Amino acid sequence: MLRSTFGTSLFVLASAGAFAQPAAAPPSFEVASVRVSTIGKAGGEGSRRENIQTSPDSLTMRNVSLKSAIRWAYHVFDYQVSGPDWLQSERYDINAKSAGTVNEDQLRLMLQVLLADRFKLEVHHQTKEFSAYVLLVGKGGPKVHESKEDGEFSMQPDQKRMVVTVQHAPVSQLTEMLSNIFRAPVVDQTDLKGRYDLTINVAKYLSEMQPTAGGAPPDPLSLITMGLQEELGLKLESKKMNLDLVVVDHAEKVPVEN
Repeated sequence: MLRSTFGTSLFVLASAGAFAQPAAAPPSFEVASVRVSTIGKAGGEGSRRENIQTSPDSLTMRNVSLKSAIRWAYHVFDYQVSGPDWLQSERYDINAKSAGTVNEDQLRLMLQVLLADRFKLEVHHQTKEFSAYVLLVGKGGPKVHESKEDGEFSMQPDQKRMVVTVQHAPVSQLTEMLSNIFRAPVVDQTDLKGRYDLTINVAKYLSEMQPTAGGAPPDPLSLITMGLQEELGLKLESKKMNLDLVVVDHAEKVPVEN
């Protein structure tokens, strides 16, 4: 009986110790600089152009709105961030470096910590129903070609030939572009995980966008859906979906000094 009681006591003590362990601190950058962007303050051409670059141990954001930084940190689209209007208008430069090599998901977590520290950002999550589009693989399978070499996303329009060449594009980049066109959520359900090189013949579809005999323009959704199917082997379907919303409860325009 004594042995049983002693063993039970040890188990209780050990369990209590395990549950008392503090939660691991979220990862954070070793060094970081956050400043108001001089490009954004200057106005004129390029004052709203943003640039985000990552490497295995760093994150560089030039002339980004706080809304864009939040989007990247929480890996959501523009329509999934709710907050005051100035989140879109104020611009910042963020340069941050980790102590060692990390993956992109860890960089996003580190940026969440940095935004909370420098902008006193406070958010909460809620679910909201959206009228959305789902991006799926068509019946014939995908026609996209996976990039053979590593590299950053790039999009090069050839105005003379009316052709757009896209390189090293994840499907998330395509859904974001489509979301901006339709001003509605576009959710990836293709299960395509790589980066892809795409060539889109814009002239072919512009010719089909001429007004009909009755004067009514063709439905842009139909034209884009046709282009996705013919050139990329993908399709869009409309659907009501419950999606995550990042709601900004508090943020400060002027970041804490470096």
